[in-house]
Amino acid sequence: MSVRSLLYIAGLGIGLLIHTFPTLQAAELEPSSIQFKLGMRYDTQFDKETMQPLTGWFQYRAQISYALGLAATPGGDFTLRGVAGTGRSYTSAWNSFASTLSSNTVPDGVFNMRQIYLQDDYEGWRGQAGVIPPNAGDIPTLGYDTDGWVRGGRLIAPLGEGNFQLVSGAIDHLRDPNAFQTWEEWNYFGTKLVQPLPWWELKGALSYEYLANENYVGAELGRKWKLDEGMSLKAGLEAIYNFSTPSWAWAAATQLKTSPVDITLAYTYINPDFGLRGELSEDFFTLGNRVSVNFSGEVLIDGLKWFAQTDVTDHRVRFRVGFNYSFGASEPGYLARFN
Repeated sequence: MSVRSLLYIAGLGIGLLIHTFPTLQAAELEPSSIQFKLGMRYDTQFDKETMQPLTGWFQYRAQISYALGLAATPGGDFTLRGVAGTGRSYTSAWNSFASTLSSNTVPDGVFNMRQIYLQDDYEGWRGQAGVIPPNAGDIPTLGYDTDGWVRGGRLIAPLGEGNFQLVSGAIDHLRDPNAFQTWEEWNYFGTKLVQPLPWWELKGALSYEYLANENYVGAELGRKWKLDEGMSLKAGLEAIYNFSTPSWAWAAATQLKTSPVDITLAYTYINPDFGLRGELSEDFFTLGNRVSVNFSGEVLIDGLKWFAQTDVTDHRVRFRVGFNYSFGASEPGYLARFN
């Protein structure tokens, strides 16, 4: 039986479990859930100087995110979580299926388990072990790609009005996303302190990371404003310094959310000597300077959203347009309860 067949059967099994759980109070237990995401887009890149097309791909995305309540115990509530989906690398969840340039060879489509892990929630504390999500940031262009992974563990402890995070393990197999790969040698350790600040409703974060023999320290600063009913504004700054090969990466971004459309504007700079950390950032494009302008909004169908994205870098320009559709089901409940 193929891996794809096994994943399909597993998805059906989780769905059946969700609908056969006894109904419990939603406020009492974290829900078990399954969510499907489907997407289509056109992705093209041009030479910045000549605007000559370099690539032109029609792409699709299929993703299953799940959470299965295993046991509610005095030591915490345990869930099995994970993400299975398309994508050929750590920073891409899209498969290419056709090209507008005859010189491009269409690669084989892939579908893999990208994350699978056990999570324990206990009185504001959280532990994770397995192939877990990476640390994210408020500014996506510098945070780790949310489709990526860390083979290891994480502990999140409540601290004041924020939290303190520890994560350690291996970030590996970057071009072969499969949670069932053999674990490589340990190469990653990270800490992060997140706290609201006493000035102007700001939120701040400090971080330290060791990755592939290089040491990084970072800082984040952000704020949200509610402008009107159904309208909000978010802005943030982030900077990361590589002590091992002295170099910087930093970003500034703002996002306006309204009822018909969301608009995001971001500037990112990643020094060419910054190391692997920069190449694992969300939807990584190139090193150097990058200006991103993104639009997205809802369509008449519930769960269907369109998007149009533009990236301008030192040498390339990228345009992407398409849609995403998400749907799913959830119910509170655990397979077992221990008082």
